[in-house]
Amino acid sequence: MDEGRPRYRGDTPERLAGLRAELKRRGVGGFLVPRTDEYQGEYVPASSQRLAWLAGFTGSAGLAIVLPELAAIFVDGRYTLQAQTEVDGNFFQRRHLTEDPPASWVAASLKSGEALG
Repeated sequence: MDEGRPRYRGDTPERLAGLRAELKRRGVGGFLVPRTDEYQGEYVPASSQRLAWLAGFTGSAGLAIVLPELAAIFVDGRYTLQAQTEVDGNFFQRRHLTEDPPASWVAASLKSGEALG
């Protein structure tokens, strides 16, 4: 691979489609995918790397939100370049965690009456 070229996951579209189909089946308007595992631990085992599985982001801090038509990944300043390299901008908007907080993005993007899981 050439240095500096993005290294996006090829399976991101299928994984997003699968998640969106499950959200629709369950009647949920969106889903929050944290970097952490179910224990909110600092060290996440490979089997619980949900954010890497879905979006390809391997940094130690991040959060994705998936809605029926939109998806975004939120990272702080330490990971903006890494997110540009690892996360395909065709499927995820790349957002700065503090400059564009997830709660504001959800409020502007989630339709009235929809639930976020």
